[in-house]
Amino acid sequence: MTPKQLEATIKQGQEIIDADLQGMDLRGLDLSGGLFINTNLSGADLTGAQINGSQFDGCRLAGATLDQADASHSTFHRGNASGVRMTGATLDNAAFHAVSLSDARFDEGEAGLLSFTSCDLSRASFSGLVSEMMVFHDTRLEGTCFADTLMHKTTFYQADLRTAVFDRARFVHTIFIESDLSGLVFRGQEFEGCQFTDANLSGCDFEAATLAQCNFKGARFEGASLRRVTAPQCVFVEARLEGVAFNGGNCMQSVWADARLAGADLSGAILEQCVFHRAHCKGTDFSSSQLAYADFSYADLSDAQFRDATLLRTRIHRALLEGTHFSDRGGLLLKDQALFDAEEVSARRPAHRDPPRKKASAEHFPNPIAPKDST
Repeated sequence: MTPKQLEATIKQGQEIIDADLQGMDLRGLDLSGGLFINTNLSGADLTGAQINGSQFDGCRLAGATLDQADASHSTFHRGNASGVRMTGATLDNAAFHAVSLSDARFDEGEAGLLSFTSCDLSRASFSGLVSEMMVFHDTRLEGTCFADTLMHKTTFYQADLRTAVFDRARFVHTIFIESDLSGLVFRGQEFEGCQFTDANLSGCDFEAATLAQCNFKGARFEGASLRRVTAPQCVFVEARLEGVAFNGGNCMQSVWADARLAGADLSGAILEQCVFHRAHCKGTDFSSSQLAYADFSYADLSDAQFRDATLLRTRIHRALLEGTHFSDRGGLLLKDQALFDAEEVSARRPAHRDPPRKKASAEHFPNPIAPKDST
């Protein structure tokens, strides 16, 4: 089959099944809407080709070149496309499912929604890709490169990203649910409105990074560095932050309820209007931090250090204060009257009990069967 015959066959609406197009020169052809089944396109050159709306099921695309191709609304299902080049390609609403894409190149491409499910993207590159939304689900990402990429509304679900490359990447509304990013370096990088729910961030370096309005609920930070971060209005609820360095950071109006901060260093940090309800802060260093209107109600502040901290209407209602050091207690609110009144009302309120069950009357049960007379 010649390139022109291939183009004509697709325009007639015929399927391309079990065809051998290996190494064929298909540059600039209009193959849009084509249905390729078990077709060998290994090493083929589709530079600038139109394959928009096409389907590739069980095809081989290893080593193929699709630079500047229009692959919008195309689907790739199963098959081997390792080493495929799609540099500068248009990938709006393209979808890849169960495809081997190791060493693939998607650099400088453009995409609306781009999704990968159950794929192998080991050592693939997305450097400079511009997209509105990307989804990576159940996909291998060992050594995958996202350098210089705007990660806008990108979703990683249960992804192992420990060896991924994010140099100079920027993150806007990126989601890392239950993903492993341990040991990665994000120094000075920007995260806006990102979700790290139950993520593993152990050993990560976020020094001087911007983490505006990010959600770290249940995330693990053991051994991580967040020195001099700008992290206003973040959520650290139930996060594991034992021994973490936050010194010099700006975390104004952040929520730390039920967070584990034992031994953490928040010295010199801006923590105004932060909420630390029930937080575990045993031995935490708040020296020289700014804590105006912060709320430590019910927190464990045993052995915590507040030397030279700025305290202004700082609540410590029912907090544990054994061994806690304050240079000046003048700005502390030992008892929050509103909370105290609510506790008293709750204490007077009778405990909830299930309503007593009514005794079932005999009419609710069938009459017992009388025993037969044995005589």
